[in-house]
Amino acid sequence: MAGSLLYIRDYKYWFTMSSYRVESQSQALERRFWDVFPMRCLTFWPLFLKDAEGVKEFLERDMPVSVETEMEGLGHFKTKIEWLSAWVKVDWRGKIWCISRDGRMWLFERGRQNDNAAGKLVWKIPDDGSVTGGITDAPMSGVFKSPLSTEVIASFLDEFNDCKWFGAATDITWQRRAGMDLFSLKLTRGGQHFELYLQRDKYSGQDVGTMIDELFARLITEGGNHIIDATYEGKILLRSL
Repeated sequence: MAGSLLYIRDYKYWFTMSSYRVESQSQALERRFWDVFPMRCLTFWPLFLKDAEGVKEFLERDMPVSVETEMEGLGHFKTKIEWLSAWVKVDWRGKIWCISRDGRMWLFERGRQNDNAAGKLVWKIPDDGSVTGGITDAPMSGVFKSPLSTEVIASFLDEFNDCKWFGAATDITWQRRAGMDLFSLKLTRGGQHFELYLQRDKYSGQDVGTMIDELFARLITEGGNHIIDATYEGKILLRSL
């Protein structure tokens, strides 16, 4: 019997919670964490690990946050809570949404104030499901996987973000035409207004960004408002707006 009691005592000792701390980017986040965290598990860390995973899943569905828990030593734990960063903003179904770089999506109004770090540029998405894989609706609360391809957005930004003209864009409409992505941009430079239509698949092996840069440099000196149509094979058409 003495051996059994000693074993139980040692077992409890090894699995007793020694310390626990929470790091968050705001007091509001930490309060929300403790609102849903089951206090019953704070003395026995194997139970704590199970409950911590459930809290992580709940909070990451409810709010645009990342929740990570790690063991810093036997019985010593830390949970870190951070806001997700808005990578791009999207106008879809009459609402403004944020998308993180890893493809999580939430309503702009549900995020933190510095979701404006995504900048003023807004991607406009049609409601017909053509670029969302047939999805025409979404939850109006919480956080969910974006139906938009982050790879397509990232590829577009990688190609054009450093172009001189791109900084003048205020919005991008992303549509599908004949099975290909079509991007329509509105730009204002030096009091001139432009509409730019792009289908990148039509310019295989050509640096269309540089071609448009050179065209803008000429148009700025000539004045006027213009439509720049880069949806034809290997050429760019210009029309008055």
